[in-house]
Amino acid sequence: MSTHLTPLQAIDVVKHFRQGNTSVAALRGIQLTISAGEFVAIMGASGSGKSTLLHALAGLTDIDSGQVLVDGQDLAKLSDTRLTHFRGRRIGLVFQAFNLIPSLSAEDNVRLPATQTADLDQRVDQLLERLGMNSRRSHKPGALSGGEQQRIAIARSLICEPAIVLADEPTGSLDSVTGQQICELLHELSSRDGRTIAMVTHEPHVAMWADRVVVLKDGRVIGEFRPSGRHDAQEVAAGYQATVRSAREPVAC
Repeated sequence: MSTHLTPLQAIDVVKHFRQGNTSVAALRGIQLTISAGEFVAIMGASGSGKSTLLHALAGLTDIDSGQVLVDGQDLAKLSDTRLTHFRGRRIGLVFQAFNLIPSLSAEDNVRLPATQTADLDQRVDQLLERLGMNSRRSHKPGALSGGEQQRIAIARSLICEPAIVLADEPTGSLDSVTGQQICELLHELSSRDGRTIAMVTHEPHVAMWADRVVVLKDGRVIGEFRPSGRHDAQEVAAGYQATVRSAREPVAC
């Protein structure tokens, strides 16, 4: 597939962090390609590099070497101002911490990233209606449940109509029922709307909604597998463990 048709690519991505006098490798030559409309879950234990990879794909953290390409654009070649503008148009971001402005209403939080256009009111109305938040639009975040706050955060990520959504542990602070509702919503955004979604998680019951699961360990991609589509958490857990075991086995000569 040619680069300009591929929404997300990481090519030999390396990232180190300083801890005192020590340099710690967070990403070690990551190779990852995510196709248009694909829903990919990035799994791994704590410290495997999942969130660092997602932040690199979003251009939120500088990489030491390699390339991150979004719609064929090398993020490293953009100035800070152009990168911010590019990210605002191309990428929607969803985090475990909802990052809503406490003093603003739910509706105003959704509007925050958008430029005032003739159809903005209509887009806000449609998103709030679709996410079941129309009746809560005037409430401030403190008056909303965790699930409602995450729905507003997702609406905010979609208000500029990005083709790509990057989600970092989006259900991490939610109860299981609400978390599953958020997963179903992300799945629908991919399957119905054709949005490209990369989601970081360590939970099989979250990853089971993805088209493909990519497994990280110690900053490397050690394998991947495709869930059957039955949304079976045990199947995904078994696939994850099999991938980890396979990476430990010595290669036969």
